[in-house]
Amino acid sequence: MISKKVRELFVSFMEATDDSPVSYDMETEQYRGAFNPVVVDKYIELGALELVDDGSGDITILINNRDDFLSSFAAGIREAKNGSDQAYADYNANPFAFSVGYEHFHKIAKKKRPNQEYICHGFENIATGLIHLQ
Repeated sequence: MISKKVRELFVSFMEATDDSPVSYDMETEQYRGAFNPVVVDKYIELGALELVDDGSGDITILINNRDDFLSSFAAGIREAKNGSDQAYADYNANPFAFSVGYEHFHKIAKKKRPNQEYICHGFENIATGLIHLQ
């Protein structure tokens, strides 16, 4: 099980928009925002993230192997939507990203009134399961 703080960090990347607390630059593939520095430092040490800039209160980072992360995150959501269990993570290129996506889907699905307009970075619409990798 992924901790809440870790899931929130990686989901904040997936939800990044111009008007959200985390922004994403498509040209540089960098994420900028106010992140939990303890969690960020842990994943920098593990090699999942790379620190680009840590100035003026905001942190700018890259997700290493971003395409693999997005693909595995999408696979986790897809399998959760299909009712599969999380054991499929073992067969995925990035089991961590798969698990984050899987758990994120279940968190969103538990809401009494899911937001049909919800946009998750890398996806067009989580409610329909349409995958659109950017």
